[in-house]
Formats: sequence, C-alpha cells, structure tokens
Amino acid sequence: MELKLHAAPADLARVTALPAMLALADGPPVTQRLRTAYFDTPDLRLAANGVALRVRQEGDRFVQTLKTVNSASPGDSAAVAVRREWDWPVAGEAVERGLLADPAVAGLVPAAALDALDCLFVTDFRRTTLLLRPDPLTAVELAVDDGGIYAGGRSLPLSEVELELKAGKVASLFDLALTLQNAVPMRIGTESKAEAGLRLVTGRAPGPVEAEALGLSPLTTVAEAYRHILRQALRQFLANEACALGGADVEGLHRMRIALRRLRIAHRIFAPLVASPEADRLVEESRALAKRLGPARGWDVLMSGALDPLLADPKGLPGISREALERLAALARTAGAGPAREAMAAILAPGCTTMVLALAAWLEHGRWVSEAEGDRRAALAAPVSTLAGGWLSARLAKLGKAARLPEDAKARDKLRRRLRTLRYTADFFRGLYPEAAALPFFAVLEPLQAALDAEQDAITGARMLGGLKGADPQAVAAVAAWIDRQSEKRRKALPDLWKRFRAVPPFWS
Repeated sequence: MELKLHAAPADLARVTALPAMLALADGPPVTQRLRTAYFDTPDLRLAANGVALRVRQEGDRFVQTLKTVNSASPGDSAAVAVRREWDWPVAGEAVERGLLADPAVAGLVPAAALDALDCLFVTDFRRTTLLLRPDPLTAVELAVDDGGIYAGGRSLPLSEVELELKAGKVASLFDLALTLQNAVPMRIGTESKAEAGLRLVTGRAPGPVEAEALGLSPLTTVAEAYRHILRQALRQFLANEACALGGADVEGLHRMRIALRRLRIAHRIFAPLVASPEADRLVEESRALAKRLGPARGWDVLMSGALDPLLADPKGLPGISREALERLAALARTAGAGPAREAMAAILAPGCTTMVLALAAWLEHGRWVSEAEGDRRAALAAPVSTLAGGWLSARLAKLGKAARLPEDAKARDKLRRRLRTLRYTADFFRGLYPEAAALPFFAVLEPLQAALDAEQDAITGARMLGGLKGADPQAVAAVAAWIDRQSEKRRKALPDLWKRFRAVPPFWS
C-alpha cells in the first residue's frame, strides 16, 4: 500500500533530513541509483491487462517485477494505491519470459504477448530511503526519488516521495504525509511510474475518470458504507487532477467538482450518525474548494458547447461574419483565463492537499466509530440497508408531487439540484437492491437530469455572454439566440421526461 506525493526538485533533499522523520527512523538514510526498464508489447497488451512488467537494476543485482497498475480494490483506496507485486532475481536487464509462466501470475500476462515484449521506456533516478517506525507495530518505508523517465528522445522529470506501508494501519500513511506536508508543500499523486511512462510513450494526455461503481451490499454496515463512499469520492477527485491540470479536456475539472459534490452529499446523509465537528469542518473546506473551481467550468461549457461548434460550422449564425465570431470567442477565452488560473491555483495550493490528507486520516483512524456510544454506536454498526430506503424516500419527497415541471427558472433550478442529490444518493445505495429494479429508475432519472443541466448551462452561458465587455452586441445576440434554440429542443422534451420519471416506482420501495 503506497501513498505518492509530488514535490519540487529543490525540496526533495529536505524530506529525509526533517527532524520529524529522523526521530522516527530505524537507521540512517540509504541512497542508491535505480535504473528500471519497462516492457510491454508495441500495442500495449500488458497495460490493457492492468499490469506493468519491469526489470530494475539495484547495484549489481537485477530484479524482474510484475506489478498490478490499477488498484486491487479501486473503490476503497482513496489516495492510497493498493497494488499486488511479484519479484524474481534475474541475471540482467532482459526479461526472463519463463518466470511469467509461474502459476501465481497465470493470466496476468497473455501467453501470446510473451514473444512480442520489448523495452518501451526507462526510469533512472536516485532513491533515498528511510524506514520509519511511528510505533512498535507500524513500519513505513519513506522513499525520495529524484530523476526522470526516458522514452526515445522524450523525458519526464521524477520528483516524488513515496510512503509504503510495510506493517500497521493505513492511517499511519496519512499521518506521516500530513507531517511532511506541513514542512514541505507537496501534491498527492495517483499515477504510477509505469502509467507516467506509458503516457510519455503514447503522447496521450490524461483523460477524465468516471466515478467507480460502489461495492455496497445488504451486509454493509452504516459505518462501512460511509467510509467506502467517502473513499471513492476522494479517489475520483484525485484521479481527475492530472486531466484538469493538463487543460486539454474540460471534463477533468468537471469530474473533480462532481467528486466533491458527491462527498458533500454523502457526508450530509450520514452526518447525524457520524457526529464529528472535525469532519464537518473538512467537508466545508471541500465546498470552498469547489466554489473556486466553478467559474472556470462555466467558461469551459460556453466555449465547448457553443462557441467552438459555431467556429467549426458558422452556418448556424447567418448575418454574423466569421471575424466577428472569432473576436467574440477571443473575448470569452480572455474572460475565462482568470477563472482557469484560479482553478489551477486552487488545485495546486498546499491547502487542497492538506484537506484531502486530513479528511483521509480522520476517516481511516475511525475514532468516529470506535469512540461512539449508545444508540449512535448501534446505528453505525447496523446494516446500511435498514436506513437507505428512508434516506432515499426523504430525498424523493423533496421533489414534491407536482404533475408538471415548474415554469419559473429559479424553481426549475431548485428542482434540478434536488434531482441531482436524489441521483447521487440512489447511486450510493443501488448495490443494496436488485439491479433489475434499479435500472428502470436510472433510465428515466438520468436523461431528465441531463436535460435540466443542459438547460441551466444555456441560461448561464447566455448570461456570461451578455457580461462580456467590448463584445459586438449583434454577435452576442446571435450566439445567445443560437444557444436558446438548442435549449428549446431540450425544453420541449422535458414534460415527457418528467412524466416518465414520475411514473417509475422507486426501486427501494
């Protein structure tokens, strides 16, 4: 179990010299150079199978390693990577294919891929390690890596701190990470060296990451469900950071906001039973972070949903010259640049990492369970299935019983937000019920929510256009009218979508 942190190269030397680390160290720091060759087929069959194959040189010895790239329990790892690993001593840097026939790893490397294996990239770095013992039952290896990843003529810098749990509880990783973060500002990393190397080889920018399916069952307790849902939200938030910072795909930032929203909704459901002012404070910090990400998302939607399509095909705006449209798009990009910088700054700020680490540490320590008493302790230990139906019914009741959608824009937006809360809550608990019963409900809820979201995006986009200083009023009016025409198609579908949603029985009833 590993927790990875990215640090500025100039700060790396400070990490293993920190008095707080040396006080916990079992022995002095050890530094060695590690060169590692990573192997796959030209069409990346091993990566597609979720494994990485490497041969690492450690002094005079070579070790061949097969390692799962993706988490062994993806929805339950938060900021910690849970990976499986097999090591074999080998004679040199070449792969010994016979070792991959070991029954322990059968199926992880397709037999048809063995003859096509080739070295795709190399990592070369200096690693300084300390074995930390925060208490007699805990052992954590602190590793500081300084070097690079190399593929052909391309390279990526490596400037990482890894905390690997050798013995003890996972909460220890977060405690140590918080101690490090208070002394040397860092950023949580979710990408392995193998994944970073493949990105260098393929040239693909990091893409957005969907929320993973939750693994709740009718036997899951309330406490287990709460921990599981929050872990998954933190994981989705971190998994989309690289995409958001890359700036090439607007969905990365959107998914980060969704992850924070899911976290807040889940906490609000469980908060009366969790009863933790510390958790309340940390979740409120996540709300403040989400607000800093919001304006950038609005400009992204305006560009990707209206201005970029119109620039690609300006026939939808008769009477407006391409030059006028390009000037309007340039003004919108300029207006959105400030919020984009603010969003990037918010993600990169030390406070963002501190908030995630602190919430994860609080969650993993579990004192909110172990120190609970009386009725609250009994409620946390009860199956979550005994409460989920009531929680879902309460959120459904908030929609009201109106046969028609409200005409007022504010009332419609209020309904949209309540539908969103219902959808996330239903998504949290759908594993407690037969999937055949849940599918019809989501089949009508999701298009209804999507149509209302799109309608609200259109309203927001038109308002943002109207606030652009120096814009040609005629071009603004033409684009706003185009947005409204697109929105009108969705508005016409809404009554039928609402009727279908009201007709489907709740799957939890």
